Amino acid sequence: MTLKMLSIDASGKTAAAAVTENGALKSHGFADLGLTHSQTLLPLIDGVLKSAGVDISEIDEFAFTAGPGSFTGLRIGAALMMGLAGDRPCRAVSTLEALAYNMIGENCVVFPVMDARRSQVYTARFEAVDDKLIRFTDDCAMPLSELEAQVRASRGRQTVILGDGAYLFEGLRGELESLSIPQGESLYTQGLGVARAAEHVKPLGAEKIKLNYLRMPQAERQLKERTENESKHRL
Repeated sequence: MTLKMLSIDASGKTAAAAVTENGALKSHGFADLGLTHSQTLLPLIDGVLKSAGVDISEIDEFAFTAGPGSFTGLRIGAALMMGLAGDRPCRAVSTLEALAYNMIGENCVVFPVMDARRSQVYTARFEAVDDKLIRFTDDCAMPLSELEAQVRASRGRQTVILGDGAYLFEGLRGELESLSIPQGESLYTQGLGVARAAEHVKPLGAEKIKLNYLRMPQAERQLKERTENESKHRL
């Protein structure tokens, strides 16, 4: 049975898409144009489909990064995938896991890192062993200092940090010879990584998909803080 899948990422500042057939890559695209995903995603998907010689009606399943990441980006990606999928199955994958799949074949400790602002990062610990990716921790938001301590603890083992938060560790890279940070597109989530992560996720109807923000949106945090402060003043 042939399974054609369209996979996308819109969780961060870059966008990516890929078409796979039974797990094999047919075409992929990547954009880092500084535009909103509402402008880049559809042309990117259209180009990937044309390059693969596949019509959207021929796609059997859809996969996309469901978090953590940019609240706006995640919502745009999810809405677009659900609109394209209709009643076809969708697979919602961890952004961090999809990112970690960039290191398949490198035999290293992998820390995908996304900048969560306020001196925090979204991260998880994986190990790439031959053609497998092994997860050791759940996705979480943690203080930057705590992750730095974990990276230091992996001293002596080949360790890779990637993602839009990798720049936060440039200084540490100079200190630890075993630490490396990829350059170019491999620093960011790729459509093929989304497809690989999707192989381990149960397909669901689009209406059952839930996004994983890890933290509430900034506007909600500010409203909560303001409400709590007003309550304290009334007391």
